[in-house]
Amino acid sequence: MMSHKAGAAMVALLAMLGTASADPGDLTLASFENLRVTAIEFAGRKVTREYVITRELETRVGEPLHVATVEADINRLDNLSIFAEISVEAAADGPGVRLIFRLKEMPSWIPLVGASYNEQDGLSGGPKISALNLTGRGIALNGKAYFGGSEKYEVNLNWPWISGDHVSLNFRGARLSRFDELNEFNETSYEFTPQVGRYVGEHGRLKAKFSLFQMKSDVDGKTLSPDNHDNLPRLGASFGWDTRDSWRFPSTGWLNEVELWRTGFLGSEGDFWTLNVDVRRWIPTTGKQRLMVSGLASLQSGTVDVDIPVYMIYRMGGANSIRGYSIKELGQTLYGKNQLIGTAEYSFNLLPLKRWDVWKFAFRLGLDVAVFADVGTAWSESSEFVASRARGGGGAGLRLLVPGAEMIRLDMGWSRQGGFQFHFAGGTKPAGQRNRLR
Repeated sequence: MMSHKAGAAMVALLAMLGTASADPGDLTLASFENLRVTAIEFAGRKVTREYVITRELETRVGEPLHVATVEADINRLDNLSIFAEISVEAAADGPGVRLIFRLKEMPSWIPLVGASYNEQDGLSGGPKISALNLTGRGIALNGKAYFGGSEKYEVNLNWPWISGDHVSLNFRGARLSRFDELNEFNETSYEFTPQVGRYVGEHGRLKAKFSLFQMKSDVDGKTLSPDNHDNLPRLGASFGWDTRDSWRFPSTGWLNEVELWRTGFLGSEGDFWTLNVDVRRWIPTTGKQRLMVSGLASLQSGTVDVDIPVYMIYRMGGANSIRGYSIKELGQTLYGKNQLIGTAEYSFNLLPLKRWDVWKFAFRLGLDVAVFADVGTAWSESSEFVASRARGGGGAGLRLLVPGAEMIRLDMGWSRQGGFQFHFAGGTKPAGQRNRLR
């Protein structure tokens, strides 16, 4: 779904009106390289439990200090998305060195009036509450109730490290009521999706998934069931490979995933497999610039309207597939049970991620400008998988780097057939193109 975390948008706007803190600068630890670490202290920790911090550190008391290891420790702490600022100080301690990690936590709870937008449903808004660091364990929890273009109630939970080797839990529960303009029916849907994951080595990511999706239609012929009410239980698994140097602002590395879902069993509606192959690569160029290249292939077995419901097909166009086209226009002609999308995006960092103070609160924010190009197609029959059906577009836009949503994208796309199109979305484009509604 092409939605953004409006709370994060409001934070970004307020922050631009607030006061930026001084940049902590580069690490000045080189003179202590290879000295034995005698102690590690934490200053500024108020809510976060100490073990949540220490388990991210590879620098150990009693072992030699290596600046590169400390830099990697800071990156891992930043990946938690709970600190507005992280810096490290070193002091001589006899023949060794004592380290002090100075931390500024972001707010644990943020109550907001939020909004979400996608190009199919338009603008919706309402109350929202987000916890960035629930119980001090780095747990992210948010809930919202939005009204307007669609009526949505949603809860998301991300517990990134429960025990063991990054054993994690993700959960999404949602109820959505809207008019599906592309498929011409009023939708009322429910989703219940828990996922359990763990690390496999340093870079491997393994997840087991379950989902129960229910769809109700107000007209005949839109669901697989003749009573206009589908129940689609799903079982899935995925394996990923993550070598990014940073989760929030990667400049180098890979983020790849192969995901397989089985939809329909035990007499329920639906009878198909879904395979997603997602490849993303970041390449550093010069200064604060970087190139991101991504590709997504989604392949489904079965026949549309027999095994696969029509609301599960892919429609091209819009902020999260091929920019420079409206999904309401291109999505009427370029669609199918399978999709293939490629994206290249070149980013220039205008404001580096750093601490911004808003009243009594601190946030970690930044700003990018990017130029991009997209190409993609969708098909159901093999005869439709031809180059003449593919469409491409390009353009430029701004990236507000914010907590919670990762980024908010403001893009102006262009294509020969679609002309100029303004696109507004939250989160990265490679992540957004995986959603059912985009």
